[in-house]
Amino acid sequence: MAPEIEFLGRAAYAGVLAHMRELHAAVHRGETAGRILLVEHDPVFTAGRATPPTELGPDIVPIERGGKITFHGPGQLVVYPIVRLPKRDVRDWLRRLEAFGVRVAAAFGLTAEPSVDGTGVFVAGRKFASIGVHVKHWINLHGIGINVAMDLQPWHAVRPCGLSPDIMTDLSRAAGRAITLQDAVAAARTAVPVLVDPDLAL
Repeated sequence: MAPEIEFLGRAAYAGVLAHMRELHAAVHRGETAGRILLVEHDPVFTAGRATPPTELGPDIVPIERGGKITFHGPGQLVVYPIVRLPKRDVRDWLRRLEAFGVRVAAAFGLTAEPSVDGTGVFVAGRKFASIGVHVKHWINLHGIGINVAMDLQPWHAVRPCGLSPDIMTDLSRAAGRAITLQDAVAAARTAVPVLVDPDLAL
């Protein structure tokens, strides 16, 4: 059974995080094949396990994913595949998330490239998608945030994923035209097979 795709619309981070964890437990119990959540978050900074304690602040939410600090907010589509990994191989899973980002960009005529370390996807040397996951019982938590049409200023409050904030961009800037969140949702739905089909070539 293929996992369902659920678009949550605009939502606060805390409720979606609780929903993710509940889904993860349900997949582990064998009650569901999982679900791929698509959401636009209210503004929030989250910090992965690699974040130095000196970079944590009262408005930053520490979570169990890998990586450092990232921002979620309006104009960004976040994709959370709460599913069993197609293969018991975390590197393969990161490549799939990268390939997913590449395919979403390609839907808008953009040639994108994955990072060298499984943490994001770039176009013309600038980062439009950030990856951070936590794999437990070979089931995924968290996922990939794709900047669609954002105010990039919040990135300048932190070092996103340990990088200079100037490296961040979004699909609209890269394409030189307005791309809506609904456009990105449609592209994401089309790209989902790369996440769940173990026989699909990356």
